[in-house]
Amino acid sequence: MLAIRKPTVEDVDRMQALMAPHVLSEALLPRTRLDLVRGLRDFVVAEEDGELVGLASVSLVDIYLAEVGAVVCERPERLHELMDAVLEEARSLGVDRAFVLAPDPEPYRALGFEITELSDLPEKRDRQCLRCPRLPRCRQVPLVRSLRGH
Repeated sequence: MLAIRKPTVEDVDRMQALMAPHVLSEALLPRTRLDLVRGLRDFVVAEEDGELVGLASVSLVDIYLAEVGAVVCERPERLHELMDAVLEEARSLGVDRAFVLAPDPEPYRALGFEITELSDLPEKRDRQCLRCPRLPRCRQVPLVRSLRGH
């Protein structure tokens, strides 16, 4: 049975291990153990049979815009449950829209996200993307979803 929950400090090492192959493939940006500890409240984790099988974070980028990030889901058929949890958290904060940067847009399109241009997300582009050392080879596709009426 899949359980979606908030992580604890005891999950940090498992979270980092789950993310490691995705960092190596450049699907995710690297995060240190301290980065994870400091941002722990932004995450949800998915656990199945005692094993961490997914995680995602939601962070505010602007007053009505949230970024869903660090998405890892080892059980693709369960991605919607993980995304429902982080999007509900964004809604509870009063956010109107959420976006995700993904190497493969199709799973997110199936969840109601629409492909957009990075120029349509200046809050993300100007604060982070333009400073990112991976920008010249970035393969991330920006997708956005309205949280109103869902």
